[in-house]
Amino acid sequence: MYVKEKLLKIFKIKNVLLIVLAVALIFMSVTVIIDLFATYHDDIDTFLHCKAMPGCIEWLEYSMAALVVVFISRMMIGNAYFYSSYFENSLDGVIDFSDLSEVTGKPAWLVRAELALYRVLYMKKYSFKTIDGKTRIELFSKTTLCECKNCGAPVEKKDYFAGHCNYCGSSDVFAKVLAGDRFYSISSEISKGHNNPSYYEKKNLDMQKRIFFCYVVAAIGVLVISAIAIIDQASKYNDKEYLNKMILDPENHLYDYASIRKELIGVIIFFGVLTVIMLVLSLRRVFRIRYVSEAEKTAKYFSTVEQPFIPTEEIPSVKSSKRRLGSLRGAIRRNYLDHCTLEMNEGTLKASLAKKIVKDTCPSCAAPIVGAASDTYVCQTCGNKIMDVMVKK
Repeated sequence: MYVKEKLLKIFKIKNVLLIVLAVALIFMSVTVIIDLFATYHDDIDTFLHCKAMPGCIEWLEYSMAALVVVFISRMMIGNAYFYSSYFENSLDGVIDFSDLSEVTGKPAWLVRAELALYRVLYMKKYSFKTIDGKTRIELFSKTTLCECKNCGAPVEKKDYFAGHCNYCGSSDVFAKVLAGDRFYSISSEISKGHNNPSYYEKKNLDMQKRIFFCYVVAAIGVLVISAIAIIDQASKYNDKEYLNKMILDPENHLYDYASIRKELIGVIIFFGVLTVIMLVLSLRRVFRIRYVSEAEKTAKYFSTVEQPFIPTEEIPSVKSSKRRLGSLRGAIRRNYLDHCTLEMNEGTLKASLAKKIVKDTCPSCAAPIVGAASDTYVCQTCGNKIMDVMVKK
């Protein structure tokens, strides 16, 4: 709704191409450097001043720069989708930077700077406007009506999602939102999550844990094999008995000590680089496992409550340590927790549960809606007046 989808697809394709190019350049440059070192390891000055060395260094620099660009780009695209989702859930159409600061854990000035940049690159349909002497985010042409699904009576926004209809007493309250020429509805599915932790967990979260375990086991196996290979090859470097045996071997294509040692050094460097890569990837995976653990614990707690908003300070993991709020944010941002978000409600940071957003369909019959640009739109299938008495800004 608030992101430039076509442009983001282009950026995503660009990121994939940059990753492929960077990996290819790294592989070629590292291969050349290893070969040069194996050849001139006894003469470091010659090794450092080989004609191929400056080009390899440039390739590595370009590759590292490309990977940094991809990392930043992916992070910014994820932020853009997060902000868009938060905007869609807003009923007032006006958002404070301080609220987003509480939700994201970022300083308000950084949130403002990001949104100013994203408005140019990734996002649309919002502006910064001074309201009541304070600069706020104003969403483009957004109007909202909250009503009871049971009897259709209007409900105050402050009671939406957590209140009851004053006419029939039903708690099945939902919101109709018109943003520009797009229509969508927001409703609660809190009953689906009651006593059902899997509703709040990412699909196949248990499988994700097994993958983490298998990855760690595989990484340890690779590290052990690499360590054994490095020790074995290093022990042979000055082993004259081994070197003589290799020279006398009729099937061996190497006929002097220098060539054999060059090959041994190449193998040592290869397994050394592999060890470093696996250590970095393993540490990254181990660091992310805390988000999976947080998602599992929090999903169990969410399944025991029936109210749609829970103050974050009441969530057991956050209550025991405020630092765990970062883990909760991470679990939500990485989609290990599903059907829940963080938002400011009545001045307090709360977890919002089981919201369902249905876009461009009639809330009565689910027929498609096209161009709902005012309150005069009537569903062509069931005759439902989409925005009722509301007037577009």
